[in-house]
Order: sequence, then C-alpha cells, then structure tokens
Amino acid sequence: MKKFFVLTFFILLLSSGCYDYTELNNMAIVSGISVDYEENSYHVGFEVLNTVSKDDNQNQPKVYRVQGKGDSLSKAFSDASLELAKIPYLAHLKTLIIDEEIAKNHVKEIIDFLIRDNHIRNIFYLAVAKDTKAIDILENTDANNPVVSTGVAKLIDSNIFSNNIAADLNYEQFVTNIIDPRKDTYASTLEIENGVIKLGPLAIFKSYNLVSYLTEEESVTFNVMGGQAKEIHFTVACPNDESKFITLTSFNKPKSGVEIENNTVKISTEIETRVVENHCDMDFKKVETYESIQESVEEKLKEQMQQVMKKSIEYNSDILKIKQTYYQKNKNDIDFAKLEYSYEAKVIINRNGLIFEVKE
Repeated sequence: MKKFFVLTFFILLLSSGCYDYTELNNMAIVSGISVDYEENSYHVGFEVLNTVSKDDNQNQPKVYRVQGKGDSLSKAFSDASLELAKIPYLAHLKTLIIDEEIAKNHVKEIIDFLIRDNHIRNIFYLAVAKDTKAIDILENTDANNPVVSTGVAKLIDSNIFSNNIAADLNYEQFVTNIIDPRKDTYASTLEIENGVIKLGPLAIFKSYNLVSYLTEEESVTFNVMGGQAKEIHFTVACPNDESKFITLTSFNKPKSGVEIENNTVKISTEIETRVVENHCDMDFKKVETYESIQESVEEKLKEQMQQVMKKSIEYNSDILKIKQTYYQKNKNDIDFAKLEYSYEAKVIINRNGLIFEVKE
C-alpha cells in the first residue's frame, strides 16, 4: 500500500505542471496591440512590458515597442515577433487598438486570427483609433502615462462611471454581439487632441463593419437607454428665462428598458438627479419650480433618445438589441426599422439639501 501512495505522489507531481510552461524571462508580455491597414498590408505594433529587474538597470523603461507588417495578420504578427527574441505572451493583453480601415473592412479577420490563440483572455478592451493611426495611439506615451495600453484601459473604466461616452463591454462581449444575427455592436474610440489621448464618441457597427459614429451627446444618451450610464449631466434653459441655465447630474444608474407590444416599441428611462449649478431666478420652495425643470429635462432627454434611434435605423445598426427583444417576445424575426417607436423619460430631482429657510 505504501508503494502505491508513493507511486501516485510522483505521478501527480510530474503531471501537475503545465506542459507548455515557459519561464517569465523567456516571454514577451504583450500589454497592448495596435493594428493598422495600409497599402494592402497589415501593420502590427506590440507594447511589451519590460521584465528586467530594476536592480539590474534603474533607468530601464517600463515598456518597449516593436512593429511588423505583412499581407496577412499571421505574417504581420510573426514579423513583429522577430524583433522580440522572446515568445509573445498575450494572456495579459489590456487593449487592442484598430484603425478605421480595419474597423470598416477587416474586423472578421481580426476575430478569426485571435480566436486561434488559446492563451488570450478575452477581457481586454477593443478601441477604434478615430482620425489617427492605431500605432500613433500606442506610441503616445509620457511620464504620466508610461504604459499606454494600461492607461487606455483605465481611461475607459473611469469614463464608464463619469462622462459615460465609453463602451461598457470588453472584447468577448464585442465579439458575442457581432456573431449574434439579432444584435449589432459598438466600441469605444480614441483620439489624439493636443498630443494627449482622449476618448471619442462611440463607434457603431453593422455586422463586422464600422458604419458610423455617435456624437458625444448621443453616446451618453445611448448608455442611458441601455441602463449603463451612472453620472449624466443635463443643462437646460431656465423655464422663466432662456438666457439663463440650470445644470443637474444623476447619481444612480437609470432604470431603463425596452417594451414591445405588437409593432410598437416603447423605450423608457427613469433618472434621479440633483441640481449642481443653478442660475435660475425662481422660487425653489415651490413644487411647480421643480416640475417645470423636470419637464424641460424630460423633453430634452426624449429628443436625444429619438435621435439615437434615428441614427441606429439610418445605419441599420441595432445597437439597442430591438430585434433580439422582439424575437424573445414573438418568436419570429422582424426588420427593426419598420417598427413604431415611442419614448418615455421620467426625471426625479432630489431636493434634499438644496433649500434652507434662514430666519433672521
């Protein structure tokens, strides 16, 4: 019996290690990838984390970058890998940045290529480089942003909860939307403004192809309609004086939804807000004051919701998953552009702490 346990122990010991294990020093840990398409060639850039110990070189940069090109993605990736002298390791990939030409015509090739790498975890972000090259984004580094791919991921993460123009979905969700015939997808965009990387408006896709962009206002409204936006700012004219304004901000995710009855789609949202800047000369002790402001915000929000849906229909990009909702209810498919749409917005103003009655 003792021999049996000893034998079992050695078998487990020998079989528990990864057969393809590679020492850290022999791997090039790729944190960011850029892919551009120019002159019938793919141009690939890798942002690689520097694993050299600080004790070995105090002045060693945190990352280094290599590039490659080829008439296919595999050749471009291989060409970039030749500069590494190490095995590219993509399990820690943070950001994949593609240019507009890739987004318009070659997303399917990207997906087909990446799905063959078993080491990739599909929780990284995909972003479109708008009005610039993807490699220009990846190389836009400074002392405050030494690792661009990590900086971009943090930029998207923080923006989801503040300005709300970023896409709250990772690469796996992006691909899941694309391959579902009853959904279309969207993605965050990146721009360079005055030498600094910033988020742009959402890119919207029809199947595998980029077809248009939302405006920044439409991007926020889309995230409201999907129930994703957490902090939204609304600035409207004062009901009693259009030359002055009042600004409100939400403090919870909206309660949003899509309901379909026969061929009518009702898109609704309910948002709790508070006043953050007030230039209205109105009596805020009266309920009527709040009601008039709420009505102004609701009308503005409904107009914005209608504009998002109009652009979605114009480019035949069902980013709100109307077809999927219709199918779940009716068990048959329909052209979402042929449905009738109505919009309902409810805005609740939190008055706590806004008014104080002071007695002399």
